[in-house]
Parts: sequence; structure tokens; C-alpha cells
Amino acid sequence: MYTTRSRARFAAVCATTLCVTGALSLPALASSSPSPSTVSTLDRQFLFAAHQGNLWEITTSQQAQSAATTACVKRVGADFIRDHRALDAGVVKTAAQLSVALPSGQTAAQLRQTAALKRLAGTPAYDAAWLKAQYPAHVQTLALIDKEIASGTNPLVKSLAKSARPVVASHTQMVNHGMCHA
Repeated sequence: MYTTRSRARFAAVCATTLCVTGALSLPALASSSPSPSTVSTLDRQFLFAAHQGNLWEITTSQQAQSAATTACVKRVGADFIRDHRALDAGVVKTAAQLSVALPSGQTAAQLRQTAALKRLAGTPAYDAAWLKAQYPAHVQTLALIDKEIASGTNPLVKSLAKSARPVVASHTQMVNHGMCHA
């Protein structure tokens, strides 16, 4: 009987030790591989900036539909509206899945740039200014995408960035001495 009790006590002590040891190692395991619901500061920054960038692209491209003087800028603007609406739908869906509240509008700088473009509406200067504004916006977006792909932690946000990259790269080429430049 003594050996049976000793074995039972030994088994209980071992089981308790394993449970405590396992519980103590859980935080270390959790930090080494983020869960799909973990959202880092970089992931949040990407979602915020992507949403605001998409809003700006849609707004300025809608403006170009009536303000541009060339068919080419109007056509590129229509492509941008279609693509950035689709990209933003992904951003909004991902943010909702991760319980990340997105900003409701564009940044102050984006609003100022949209207003500056509007003042040129209907003039040939508008088309050149619109193309010139689009290029750095897309280059900055590509840098943000690449940073998220390289250093982001949330798999949903990283996947979103990876799927957006070819679209944004294509847009960058369209406005960088591409389609609408003589």
C-alpha cells in the first residue's frame, strides 16, 4: 500500500509540475507566433493609412472624371476608382474582423491637396497636377505595403498588403511618365 500511495503522490506532483511549467511557458509561446487576432502598431498604421489613401484616391479620381481635360486622365481615374474601391473593401473588411476602428475621413494634408486640384478643374494644368499628385502618393503607398509585408505581424493584414501590391505598382507605372504622358 505504501508504494501505491507513493506512486500516486509522485504522479500528482509530476502532473502539477507539468501544468505549472506549461502555464509559465505559454506567454513565451504566444509571443513567438502571433495569433490571427493580434494586431501590432504597424498593422494598425497600415490599415489606417491604406484606408485614408484609398479614400483620397477615390475622391481625387472621381473629381478627375469631371475636372480633367483629357480622355486619358479620365480613363485612368476611372480605373483608380474601381481598383481603390476594391482595395478599400478589403481594408474595411479586415479591420472589422480584427476590431480595428478606421478613421472616418482623409488627412488634413489630403484634403488640402484635393482642394488645390479642384482649383485647377477644367484646365490643362489640372491633368498634369493630378498625375503629379498621384505618383508620390502611390510611391508612398508602395513603401508602406513593403514595410507591412516585411515587418507586419498579423497574417490577415500582411495578406491584404501582398494582394494590394501589384495593383498599386501598376498604378504607379500608369502615372509615372506612363499612359497619359506625351
